[in-house]
Amino acid sequence: MPATTWTPSDQCTEVFARLSGDYNPVHLDPEFAKAAGFPTTIVHGMCVIGAAARAAHAAAPSDSMLRKLDVRFSNPVLPSQQVSFEPEIKEAGEGVRVKLEATLDDGNRVMSPAAFTFGPVASPPDLPDAESFAADNEDILGDPYQFDGEQIAEYSGITRPTATATDEGTPAMVCLLGMTGALEKAFTGEAPERPGTWVHLRQAGLFYRPIEQGVQYVCRIQGGRMKVRKSALGAYLTIPFVVETREQKSLVATGGCTLLYAFEKEGEE
Repeated sequence: MPATTWTPSDQCTEVFARLSGDYNPVHLDPEFAKAAGFPTTIVHGMCVIGAAARAAHAAAPSDSMLRKLDVRFSNPVLPSQQVSFEPEIKEAGEGVRVKLEATLDDGNRVMSPAAFTFGPVASPPDLPDAESFAADNEDILGDPYQFDGEQIAEYSGITRPTATATDEGTPAMVCLLGMTGALEKAFTGEAPERPGTWVHLRQAGLFYRPIEQGVQYVCRIQGGRMKVRKSALGAYLTIPFVVETREQKSLVATGGCTLLYAFEKEGEE
């Protein structure tokens, strides 16, 4: 299968910020991004994963759904910078595992690893043990969210690679758009006093059901299971989460992300 490409537009970060609620200035303010060490604003990591997941889906068998992802970021993507996705496909139980080689024009990797597992829509994955995602009083609840056709079309527009699955439906990564607000609540107060910038390092997820328009979802951070590790570079936070339907409390996705609060270098203004 030939490489699939994706080029985020100049407006990509503004649209994704509006859809997700992630208004980190590193994605929107060129001067802030330069002060943080980037050439200009950088594309949201979750937006990059969204495009990669769709490229991987194009390489999977028909009538498949995204079941699992594991992504670690190597380099940021800038608006209007082309990313090439080359898939490597392996059998994985009833489905397939698609490993993507994601590179920029200069040969630098965007993600390593970037692995996506797909399984038949007709055979949804087994739910995890209820204890692993049960609510407790240390959980941090994000605001409810739902999507209409216009929002999904906007998301599809900014994450569309040159090849997509013909039976894709609503991209599975849409369900994680509401994770940002919950994350902001989770790491409020966790950042050290020293100035710095939040950086998305790794994202993992398991998906149990398709996304539906008009259904309200909520992301719940499992606060009691958060892990904080500090180093000379900054503070690393590993944050587990659960996405459920708001009314029925039906499990939609589970996973975790790792963020780095990277310190500004000493002596820099």
